[in-house]
Amino acid sequence: MRRREVLVGGGALAAVVAGAAFVSSEQMGSTADYLATAATTRATLPMLPQTRDLICYATLAPNGHNAQPWSFRARENRIEILPDFTRRTPVVDPDDHHLFVSLGCAAENLALASAARGHPGTLTFDPTANG
Repeated sequence: MRRREVLVGGGALAAVVAGAAFVSSEQMGSTADYLATAATTRATLPMLPQTRDLICYATLAPNGHNAQPWSFRARENRIEILPDFTRRTPVVDPDDHHLFVSLGCAAENLALASAARGHPGTLTFDPTANG
């Protein structure tokens, strides 16, 4: 292979990579879009929160690899947090320890948000509950 072929091939490859990066960055959205979404997510909890508001705060809980391995079921005077095993990360969490810790974090966020608006609740764990 001659030097000229290597340089031309490398230049062509660089152009393709730069074009792909440009297209990818165009699909991401703007910083303004991100800031607007973040502001909505981090908005102050209303004085009379709805169930949806409380669940929104629960979803801000830390969770392994941002997998958000939970689902919520709202019932009268209760919100159930269930594991979503389709979002597990078996390579880094083979025994689902982090998945269940994430559920605990979501439950704590939910309890804190509810108590902050005058609706303290009781956290319970039911290992026999089915999703």
